[in-house]
Amino acid sequence: MHYRRAGRAGAPAVFLLHGSPESASSLHAIARRLEPECDVIGLDTPGNGLSAPLAESEPQSADYAAHVLAVMDAFGVQRAGLYGFHTGAGTAMSAALAAPDRIAALALDGYAVWTEAERASHLEHYCEVYPPVWDGSHLAKTWARLEEQRLFFPWYERSLAARMAPSATDMSTRLRRLRDWLTAWRSYVSPYRSAFARHGQDGPDRVACPTLIGAMARDPLAAHLDRLTQVSRTVRLARWGADRDTALAEMAAHLAAHAGGAATRNPGDARLLASLAQPAPRANWRPDEHGGFLLAIWRGLREDAMARAGTQAELDAALDPLALHARLTAAIQAETGL
Repeated sequence: MHYRRAGRAGAPAVFLLHGSPESASSLHAIARRLEPECDVIGLDTPGNGLSAPLAESEPQSADYAAHVLAVMDAFGVQRAGLYGFHTGAGTAMSAALAAPDRIAALALDGYAVWTEAERASHLEHYCEVYPPVWDGSHLAKTWARLEEQRLFFPWYERSLAARMAPSATDMSTRLRRLRDWLTAWRSYVSPYRSAFARHGQDGPDRVACPTLIGAMARDPLAAHLDRLTQVSRTVRLARWGADRDTALAEMAAHLAAHAGGAATRNPGDARLLASLAQPAPRANWRPDEHGGFLLAIWRGLREDAMARAGTQAELDAALDPLALHARLTAAIQAETGL
């Protein structure tokens, strides 16, 4: 289990849950808002980032919620606020329903309420996996898939109804998302499928803790706010328009105003952390708009492997697509950081 931490030790703890298929590194903006008053703990949820997947073959939102509560136990936190983005928002709501005495407040940044038709479609089409192949052709599919997700929701439905407003996403963010996709690879599917299987109407109608549910205007889940026709008296709905700073400030203020308890333990193994391999940078590549840099890295890795191999067995091992995938992922990680 991997986490990132910021803020004041001994302050009320707030746990942050990212969306799919990303990692806790996507949570820095909300963490910066919370850290003056809180002990902020961002989790790589199981199967994403550097966290191992759950053991269940088809984990549900309740399983991810149970994992969050177990992490709270590991930190010695009896009661905490939860922030969740998209997939993380569903997990946070499931945790609040499973253990209402342990969740001080929820701030849900984009909350999914699927129709049955959407659920069936997403479960069938959304979670594509592109197994590594020797010639690297899977990389073009991977880059195109990530780009399509910026343009359409769902990404596989190229229609006017699914078209999203263009966003000027900087290359560093796109590289970070690529890194998270490559790192998770097959295991990114389970958290996504749990989010699609979850019934979003279940929770806002009966959640007990102070709950803020909102979305940005450009968020495809903004339309889902209208589907919450029955909400508990503890729930407040918000539409934030285009001003992200206002949204972050409102969510941070909500969590700070309904503080939980402090962490009494500091889990982690310094030796394990020190033993993590730091990916070595690879020269002679730069990211580009069309994703060609991925094939350039892949070709260089293949050429290196062929030059170093002294036996057929060494060559076969070096050209194993999974081995090349691991080395390519490390090259991206060296550029972005873990």
